[in-house]
Formats: sequence, structure tokens, C-alpha cells
Amino acid sequence: MKVKLTQVDEIKQMFSVNDFITEASQGIGNKPEKKLSIFKTFSFYISFIKLVFSLRKAVLKNKWTQELFIQYCFQVIKISEKIGARFEVKGLDNLRKEQGPFVFVGNHMSTLETVIFPVIIGAIMNVTYVVKQSLVKGSIFGPIMRTRNPIAVERKDPRKDLDMVLTKGTELLSEGCSVVIFPQATRTPLFEPDKFNSLGIKLAKRAGVPVIPVALKTDFWENGKLVSTIGNLYPGRTVHIEFGAPVKIEGAGKKEHEGIITFIKTHFDSWKK
Repeated sequence: MKVKLTQVDEIKQMFSVNDFITEASQGIGNKPEKKLSIFKTFSFYISFIKLVFSLRKAVLKNKWTQELFIQYCFQVIKISEKIGARFEVKGLDNLRKEQGPFVFVGNHMSTLETVIFPVIIGAIMNVTYVVKQSLVKGSIFGPIMRTRNPIAVERKDPRKDLDMVLTKGTELLSEGCSVVIFPQATRTPLFEPDKFNSLGIKLAKRAGVPVIPVALKTDFWENGKLVSTIGNLYPGRTVHIEFGAPVKIEGAGKKEHEGIITFIKTHFDSWKK
């Protein structure tokens, strides 16, 4: 069955405002610790897998476009809302305050941000990620990830990874492509400032571009125990994503790094209440 996609112009219009918020009639907004039923969870993942394989097929046939990528990623938001998820994406005007590109630096909580940033940010500007190399080489997600021209790191040799991020990242940014970095490296339900490295600051300084801090809480989609992408779903947990104002790096960037951590921690703590 063919996937019904929303028109790109309509999607871009939705993200042309400062805040993208699910209509009150769609989200559940209560019982945050109630898991989705097994049947509905299974149905969600069938829909998600269908999207992945449909996009993968287009990529392998060399029929994909940037617009098609945005459309498929938007469908993930739609199937999430269908089971009751409520999205609150704020601060989108900060992506338009200055001429990009930017280095986006945020905490990393679940699969969700990975698959929806290409539409949330991508509806406004070209963007890619720093990712682990295994994602690029994988047989299922690999072909899709390679279309993003990501910065792939092995996470075995920190010095080699740093050189890769700074070299390719600077090249991409000089070409007008923004870069998303999750300094915590791995997905975690916690925000731990002491494990939040300054790689994004280093890249922004090298490339001479601003950093945009991103605070998020996406535990609506938990990480799985056997397969990290497939975990429990909690529709009562609001999906929070907030973009801060662009930050220009001065000196060593220590003050800016601390400011980004404060931005994320402040929002993250407020959403837990």
C-alpha cells in the first residue's frame, strides 16, 4: 500500500511559525506513565517500518529528493499524533534570526529526534548529523542515512573522531549545511551535564558559525532493551523540543558551553515537573 504523504509546501507552512504545537483535540496529555497497549504499539511500529522501507526503496532506486525526505519524516510526527502523542516544538524563529548555517547542540533522548529533525530543521534549512558509523553502514537505515551525507565517527579513537568532526563538519558548514551534534553520544533518559562534551563548541569555533542550543524531552518513545529503536510508547508524555537563540563563540567557548548546558538543564527540569 502506497504511503499517503503531506505536500511539502503545507509542511513548510506548519513550521514557518515560532511554535509547532499539536492541536489539543489530538494529544492525550494525561496519564504520562501509562504505556500504549501492545496492539497499538505493534500497529505504530508496523506503520514506522513501512515508512522506513518505502523511503529506503526510493533511495535505492535513486528516486529520493530532499522534499521526499521531509515528507516521510513528517509522517513520523503524524503517526505519533495518531496514537495520542502531543508535540510542543518552540523557538523555531531562532532558526531564522540569523543567516545560517548553524551547529545545533542538544541532549539525546530517543530515536524520535533523529527521525523528525530532518523535517523540523530541514523545513527551514539543509541539515545533517554527527552519527556513529554503524548507522551509515547498516543494511536497513544505512542507505537512508547516507543520503544525509552525515559525519560518521567510529567512537573507538576520540582523537580520530574529533579530527573527522572538525574537518568534515567545517567543510559541510562552509557549503551551507547545518550540523546536529548530540554531545552525550548515546541516547539516555537523563541529562547529565558532566557527560556533555564541548565538541559542538569546537566545531562552531573552527567553522566560524553560531551554535543553537536544543533542549528536548522525547521519552514518549522509549529506548528498547533488545532493539534500541523499538521501545515502549507513552502517549501521555508530551514531546518537548525547544531551540534557543544563536550563540556566537568567543575565546575558548567555555562560557558558551556552560550557557548551553544551563539552557538544556533548565528546560529539561521544568518539563519533568
